[in-house]
Amino acid sequence: MDYRKQLKELLAADRRGDAVALFMMLVGMSADHVPGMRQHPMWPMFEAVAPTLAYDAAVLGEDASVPIERAASVAVPALIMDGSASYPFMHITATALANAIPNAQLRTLEGQTHEVAASAIAPVLEEFFNSNAA
Repeated sequence: MDYRKQLKELLAADRRGDAVALFMMLVGMSADHVPGMRQHPMWPMFEAVAPTLAYDAAVLGEDASVPIERAASVAVPALIMDGSASYPFMHITATALANAIPNAQLRTLEGQTHEVAASAIAPVLEEFFNSNAA
């Protein structure tokens, strides 16, 4: 069954946890790891934001690919970031977006995962916004 259809059905049935699990498997988590993730202290937060997965799915291509054509139309300066300790698909995606957006810069935060530390991201954001201030 296709991801978008399955996601839509799960969200319509208010099966938020199953929707999050479906997304996690889409991005590379094995089904064997999902039960452990459901025990993670962040799981209730993941379930709370599960309806936003529909927006992510709408932006992605039919094959869940990076929307390169859409990204190429971004006309403002963009900062694309990833963490060096994140899943490999995140770096691949960040690189593809940075290459597609005309005025983008890619910053890989060394040692950071998807749960980036404020102390690692804040100086990069400050530098980006100060350098792009009008």
